[in-house]
Amino acid sequence: MKTDYIFKICILGQSEVGKTCFARRLCYNTFDANIKETLGLDFYSYDLILTIQEKEVVVKLSIWDFGSQEHFKKLFRYYITGVNGLFLAFDLVNVQSLLNLKWWYDKLLEYNHENIPIILLGTKNDLTSNSPIKNIVDENTIFSTLNEFKIRNFIRTSSKENYNILNSFKKLVKEILVYYEL
Repeated sequence: MKTDYIFKICILGQSEVGKTCFARRLCYNTFDANIKETLGLDFYSYDLILTIQEKEVVVKLSIWDFGSQEHFKKLFRYYITGVNGLFLAFDLVNVQSLLNLKWWYDKLLEYNHENIPIILLGTKNDLTSNSPIKNIVDENTIFSTLNEFKIRNFIRTSSKENYNILNSFKKLVKEILVYYEL
């Protein structure tokens, strides 16, 4: 299978929001609720096939899952180099995880990456139906974050239920193709 494009995709967000489960669900179609915290950086690869203007396109995704421990944050500048698109991920039943995305977004601004395609990703959607209403991140907070970060796209996902995983990557890749006029 001939590869038409290779894109570097980064997944950013605080620990335990489900970044690794999100990547592993796409690449291996597995889910493990007891997965260990990413130390440093994990890499995944996935061949995504899309139909663009009636033509089949093969995009090799190089997916970078960055551990968010403080001592690894010093490497962010190197980690983000060459990125084509990214996900800012937060846990839909942990409002602090959404608020903590500010650090990541500020770093994107610092390194002039705020204009690349970015999708705000709400993870663990499967937990929202059984969580107390006070724990669920409300729509106003989500839309406020979208406006503050100047991001157009928000997608709810569940790695456990395989909900919107593939669609999230397809949406981001389509945004990348438009951004780079490919």
